[in-house]
Amino acid sequence: MAFKTWQIGLHIQQHEALAIAVIRGASGWSLQRWWRLPLMNVSTAEGTIPDPQSLAHVLRPWSRELPLRHRIYLSFPANRTLQRAFPHPPMRLREREQVAWLSQTMARELDMDPDLLRFDFQDDALSPAFNVTAVQSKEISELLTLAQTINVRIAAVTPDACALQRLLPFIPSGRQCLVWRDESQWLWATRYAWGRKSAREATTLHDLAATLSVVPEHISLCAEGEFDPWRAVTVRQPPVPPDGYRFAIALGLAIGEIR
Repeated sequence: MAFKTWQIGLHIQQHEALAIAVIRGASGWSLQRWWRLPLMNVSTAEGTIPDPQSLAHVLRPWSRELPLRHRIYLSFPANRTLQRAFPHPPMRLREREQVAWLSQTMARELDMDPDLLRFDFQDDALSPAFNVTAVQSKEISELLTLAQTINVRIAAVTPDACALQRLLPFIPSGRQCLVWRDESQWLWATRYAWGRKSAREATTLHDLAATLSVVPEHISLCAEGEFDPWRAVTVRQPPVPPDGYRFAIALGLAIGEIR
């Protein structure tokens, strides 16, 4: 019997880490396990990465529960990313040349050494431009070192807000924006964009809609009695947690790539 690889979304928040393991079957996604890991003794500020050593202490026992065949899709705080759009250069470039050109362009824009940045990019669907997301190399390196310390396999590191895009096919017809929130921030995603707003910038959903220039009725909110992110999972045994909407980011991470 062949055992399928668990795809695990791990969403590290300010006070807890939430994880979901799924596999892809003929009928769709199947839930394998979910975990809620309190971070009571882990030092972390709003919108930042927790202290890696403290985080390793919490995650090490959890990592021992994972099967050998697993891939972890790890969240990265959207607050720690930089997004820019750059028009296509006048000359046609091969992929390697595109990477070099964007690296230099982004570094020049931020007045930073290119070696201090890691970035990802994609073509803008609406204009001849590259949409670039950059992070500091040292912060990604800290997460990869953490993974080595607890002996887990990281397949990708993804901005937490970006993970919501994977759930957009499951929101009701006519909606164009998916939103998740905790006590300090809103994370949002549309088909072509994603981002974060602090709770100080937008107190209510209507405030957020105004800052995004979106009609409130076109927004789906991950919340009790609102959008249920578990609609993306066909087989839900073991039962989902009672406050399952809190796991939306972890779920989006888990189903983000199919291998």
